[in-house]
Amino acid sequence: MPKVVVGHMDDPKSLRPIYDRFYDEHPELKIGCDEFEGEGEFVAQHEGIRFIWIEKGEGEAYLDVGYRTQEGDGEKLPDCYTSEKVDAENLPILQSIAENLDTLHPAVLLPVKSVLSRFDGEITIGDISNEIRLMVETGIDRVNWTSRPKVRRSFELLLENYSQMGWSTKQAGSFESIKVGDQLTVTADEPVRVRGKFRYWWIEDTSIFMTHVTTARRLNYIRNAIAKSGEFRVLTMPWFCYTETEDKLDGVNSVNNHVLHITDQNSRTHYHPVQAIGGGKPQHEIHIVLEPSALGVDIQENESYIDVFPEVDDLTVHQKIELSPGTIVYIPPGIGHRIVNAVVSVLGIPGFKLNNTIFLD
Repeated sequence: MPKVVVGHMDDPKSLRPIYDRFYDEHPELKIGCDEFEGEGEFVAQHEGIRFIWIEKGEGEAYLDVGYRTQEGDGEKLPDCYTSEKVDAENLPILQSIAENLDTLHPAVLLPVKSVLSRFDGEITIGDISNEIRLMVETGIDRVNWTSRPKVRRSFELLLENYSQMGWSTKQAGSFESIKVGDQLTVTADEPVRVRGKFRYWWIEDTSIFMTHVTTARRLNYIRNAIAKSGEFRVLTMPWFCYTETEDKLDGVNSVNNHVLHITDQNSRTHYHPVQAIGGGKPQHEIHIVLEPSALGVDIQENESYIDVFPEVDDLTVHQKIELSPGTIVYIPPGIGHRIVNAVVSVLGIPGFKLNNTIFLD
């Protein structure tokens, strides 16, 4: 079974085995890490889509008038953004579900309430794709999500239209802050102008030329998906349901990302199977360890590490890898693991697909 590969940003030679493994397993993707200082443009360089994650430092990205985003369900977006009203097709969908919560199956009630918490009767703010995923991932047949036929139809339409909701539009062009953990997405035709001093990782998908991901996804403007105090899981690029095709079983989800901080008490050992549940490519992960203070986290004297279990059928076989800011860990499918007391940007390749996480504790 392939082993975990560990490197560190301060030792460029240690990253070569990670690159080698990556290219063996993902020939359609390019990967790298670079430093930037000054002012210039980020652009795709292999005629694909380039995803960029800030690992250290900070800067600014220029977002023009008319730029649209599904951020804003964390901290409020700057005043130069206007939230878009829900259109005439989608408004009755949300209203119907909101008026019939008493008819819903308990398993879908929590994500539905999370969706509705972004809805004030006229507008929605933020990306609800993770809530859609959570509803689908319950495994409950959609016909049983509600006991009322008209609400079933509302759910059917919501699953078709969810990506149309939660948008805000910028009314004036300006530079905006980008920090550790934030994500940028660029193409050959749509570069982004940046300035500042920072270090970053990038992956470019050379098999696609269009993306569902907006130019900027910034942690502070995105809702924390963990309710526990002092912890967070922010999805800068969540899984999009119902985008698969016969020749692309993972749909648009060639890469996903989330940034998390989790304590020893709540971290769970899990793995992603070698044969992906539901088909498609098995999930590989790259863990990029970030500086906790850059995200306002104080881990004090707590030890940061990742537990690795090479044999998921025998948890007595165990490896403990100490983590520090700049550590990079490549985890192939089929390897049990859990992160403890670290702030980590997790890249999922092809992405965190439905029901594909198997818990071991």
